[in-house]
Amino acid sequence: MHAFPCFSETSEQVEILLGIDIGGTKTAVIAGTSSGEVLSRRQFPTSTPSETRRQIVESAKDFGLDFARAGIVCGGPLNAEKGALLAPPNLPGWEGASLVEWFESDLGRPACLVNDANAGALAEWLWGAGRGTTDMVFLTCGTGLGAGIISGGRLLCGASGNAGEIGHVRLTEEGPQGYGKAGSVEGWASGGGIARQAVDSGWPAGASARDVVVAADAGDLQAVAILEAAGRALGHAIAILIDILNPQRVVLGSLYLRAHQHLEAPMREQLTREALAPLLADCLVVPAAHGESIGDMQTLAAATLAA
Repeated sequence: MHAFPCFSETSEQVEILLGIDIGGTKTAVIAGTSSGEVLSRRQFPTSTPSETRRQIVESAKDFGLDFARAGIVCGGPLNAEKGALLAPPNLPGWEGASLVEWFESDLGRPACLVNDANAGALAEWLWGAGRGTTDMVFLTCGTGLGAGIISGGRLLCGASGNAGEIGHVRLTEEGPQGYGKAGSVEGWASGGGIARQAVDSGWPAGASARDVVVAADAGDLQAVAILEAAGRALGHAIAILIDILNPQRVVLGSLYLRAHQHLEAPMREQLTREALAPLLADCLVVPAAHGESIGDMQTLAAATLAA
């Protein structure tokens, strides 16, 4: 059983790290350093567990570097202590995969499994938009939507490493489905949820959140309406987190960066309506500093926790 350290221990010695980012559509393997420098990268479509495992190990060996430790990042829910997935909604067929056991065996190095939101929070706290804070929240805003929480200068993990599953919170009794629940934050405001809303509204099967953003940028009123609804849901979710956690900063990931102009106004309007004013005044809501490279940085951050 692998204990999950719920804080980051800094070291003056720079180590070579391996980062593994297993997403619902793609997997990336990153070589980098414990100071947050990316040295090399390889990406391929996420496939079956066995095929994806093979490609990860092949990529790591092809880098030709002596890694000190490995960080594995994946969407939840997962059991970080046991190093295994539970039933991640964006990775069907991966239920129960013992990722830490796999890669410690394959690579001969200590490994740590961290959900993508926790790893993103740690990356932005160590090297990005959350640097210098003691209390911050990172929202993934990707295919799914989860929160990573730094509280009192510590990564808040929960009993099994799954603290911060804000995407599962139901905002409305009816509405788009995400995380297996109609009207949830993920259904309204994640990339996957936005894509499902578009298809349900008559868009072709296979339409993506990126397609919706491109259409909204071109003035498509239906796409604009979908993103405005996503912005209101995002604002409501952030207000809940601000009221409960009183963070100094909320850092928003990839979808927010791409769709900022459509999400920002409805998000701010809902924040003002829902959050306690003194707590909102204490908090800055900002984009992730690492932008589209956050996936790489969070895997290196996760590797710093492997022991």
